[in-house]
Order: sequence, then C-alpha cells, then structure tokens
Amino acid sequence: MEPFAKRPRVEGVPGTSDGVPAETIITFHLLKKDAAGGVIMEEDGTFPPEMTHQLFGEKEEILGYDGLSIDVWFTPQFQAFIDVKYASKGPGATDLKQPFKEAFEAGFLEDKAAFDKALQEEPAIDVGVLGREIVSRETEEGSTFSICHAQLSSAHPSLKALHARLQPLVFFFIDAASSIDAEDPDWQLLTAVERTADGVEVLGYASLYRHYHYPAGVRLKLCQILVLPPHQGRGAGGLMVQAAQQLAEEMEACDLSVEDPAVTLQALRTGLDVQRALALEWVQEAAKERIAALAADKGKGPARAVPTGRGSSSSSSSSRAAKQAALEHPLAASAPVLERLRRELRLSKLQAGSVWRVLVFVVGKGEAAVEAGVEGMIRQQLVAQLAAAKEDAQGKSLRDTDKGFIMCRGASEVKSMLPLLPVEEQSAEQQAEAVEESTEQQMEAVAAVAAKFLGPEQDL
Repeated sequence: MEPFAKRPRVEGVPGTSDGVPAETIITFHLLKKDAAGGVIMEEDGTFPPEMTHQLFGEKEEILGYDGLSIDVWFTPQFQAFIDVKYASKGPGATDLKQPFKEAFEAGFLEDKAAFDKALQEEPAIDVGVLGREIVSRETEEGSTFSICHAQLSSAHPSLKALHARLQPLVFFFIDAASSIDAEDPDWQLLTAVERTADGVEVLGYASLYRHYHYPAGVRLKLCQILVLPPHQGRGAGGLMVQAAQQLAEEMEACDLSVEDPAVTLQALRTGLDVQRALALEWVQEAAKERIAALAADKGKGPARAVPTGRGSSSSSSSSRAAKQAALEHPLAASAPVLERLRRELRLSKLQAGSVWRVLVFVVGKGEAAVEAGVEGMIRQQLVAQLAAAKEDAQGKSLRDTDKGFIMCRGASEVKSMLPLLPVEEQSAEQQAEAVEESTEQQMEAVAAVAAKFLGPEQDL
C-alpha cells in the first residue's frame, strides 16, 4: 500500500447531510481464548478507530448509506472478519470494499461461518515463533510482559503472517502510516505480548529500520509503534521503546531515532532517555556545573530579540551572533558533553538537546531560577535557529516544527505558528511571536517529563 500524506486539518464538524463520520461507523472487536479454549471478549476489547482518512479521504466521511455499521472482528491471531450491514444504499454511495481490501493486504473474511470456523481451529500463539525475547517485566496482575525481536525477512512464517494481519491497524491509529516490505532484510520487528494462565496475547508491535551510516556504521529508526487500545496505559509502549534502545546497543548503532513521533511518544521516549542519563554520574555532575554557572551569571536576562538584518552581510552577522549567544548560555552543554551524551546513550543530535534540557531542570529540582534559565536557553536556541534560517532564506518560507525552524519552498501542509510568507516579508513581531509560542510549548514539554522525576520519593 502506498504511503499516505499526513492527516490534514479539516475545519468544522466532520460529516454532512449526505455523509457520516467513518469513525462513528467502524467498530473493532478483539476476541481471546481462555485456558480451556473458550472464546471470550477482550476486556475493553470493543473500540473505534482514531482516524479513517487513510481509507476514506480527508473528510473521513462515508456517503450514501442508511443504517450503516461496519464491525471488524479479530481472532487472537488477528484473522479479520469485516461485517458490513446497512438498511439501504443510495446512488453515489462510498465504495466500502476497495478501501478495506487495500488496507488489509493479507485478506479478510466476509462470511461469519468461515470466521467462526477459523476462530475455533486457530492454535494458541507460540512465543517461540516471535523471535528472541529482549526485555520482560512482571505486572501487578501477576502476568508477564515480553518484547520479542526478529529480523522480519528471516522471521518464522507464522510471525510474518501475524505481522501481515496486524499491519492494517496502523492505518486507523498512526497518522501517515504505510505498509512495509517484509522481505527487506533491514526491517526489524518487536512484538509485545502478555503471558497469563490463559496463554499468550498480543499487545502491539513496533517496526524499526536499520540504515547504513557512513563509513561503516548503522543507524536505527523506530518507524511505527502500536499498542492496541485495550492495552494502552499499562507500560507496553515504554517496554517496546526500551527494547528498541537495547537493540540499538546490540547493533552498535550510532543512534536510535524516532520517525515523526506523536507528542505522547516523544514524552515517553525522552523520559526513558533522561532516566538512563541520570544513571551516569558524570552527567549529573555536568548539569550541576552548568547550574552553578547560571547562579554566577544571574545578573544577565534571557534573550528575546530576533535578528532582523535583511542584507546578506547583516543576516550573516546576526546569525553568528545568535548562535554564539546560544552556545554561551550558562545552562548550555558544551559540545564535548553533548557528544559524549549522544555516544553513550546512542541519541540523535536533536534528542540529546531535548534530554539535556530536562536533565538540567531535574538536577536543579525545578527551582524557579533553573526553570527561568532553561526557558532562556530554549529561547536563545530558537533565536539562533531562526537567524540561521533567515540567512539561507532566498525566496523560501519559514515553518516552525518539532525539529525547530525550517525552510520550505512553495505550499506546505505542515502546521506553523507563522503564516506561509517568504522570510523577507515576515515582520520582526511575527518572528518574535513564533519564538515565544515555541518556547512556551517546549517548556511545557520539559516540565511534563521532569515532573516524573521530581516527586517526593525521588532522590537525585
């Protein structure tokens, strides 16, 4: 299936007099078996999709039906039965079969008797076919979570078939998802399962891609991670991220990156990275040194001005000055510290910066002076990014993303805090406003992650 564009922002309430929101029509049902082989409904196992634009377009509507319901039933090994019912169908009605056929490449059943037969004959999940267990932990309920790893192209046929049946769910829960080539030897699969007295149950999965890194290394990218809705909030997602981190260590990857992470995933990832960093004594000492430097420098206020030079010489000078100011902020980590942090924790450059901000906040115990200092450091870094972007403008347009200020040509669907204008036409007020809004958002993210480490039981 071809990759989809990211979900566009549609103004207004979805659905019209001629159509209904697809997410109100589609319902998923997860079935499981007990120790005796009896079929039971998974607790909280009935749930709607989070998105449907990858099947039914940006308006996410289904047109032309009266009394329509679409129930998608899954066996424990995710054989699917799609049950479509409606009272009447009008002219120009939405084609329902083709979108599901494209998403469910491994096929699905349309006959209940055939599904019931498949459900009864389906064997229990064999953990042995899922690959090598990387991490596991006991739950409060007495069960065990396990994360198993396999190279997808050489995986057991049963695991490859299971992945093919699980994969359609990403189109309903991961924006801009796409199916992957199971024969590409660089795809790695993590499968999350829970072991109970009743057997083994799949909680979700993650796919990672191994990239070549010049001259003789690899980079590992976490491309998709899905925890099924009934199992969310129980720690399976965090355990899969930990497994990905361990896999990066085993492969001696230069870093582990995450492809376009959702806000919740980025917070989870950063929290785990901060936890690993705090276990390194030298990291805490480095953070304490910068906090001491802040205290000695407390007479200086944070930078708020955005460079506004328009000539090439002026822009270049402003860019250098802004970059130097960001580097010289009292809380800014030195290049050797960031490089060591990246190397020892296998972080990308962007993630190392995110982790350092939270580290300083946590080691400084969230005190007001440290909080203000982290805010000033973020602001100066954004000012430097903006100045560098302006220097390279030349007819491009400016966007603020989770990766900082970037330049684009022509139209773009990326959400921005700035209007889509050539940089040379943006006012200093617009640029300053974008910096302040982004600073506020990033500080909220820092504080949210840091809060997990600043409870009364924490001893830093």
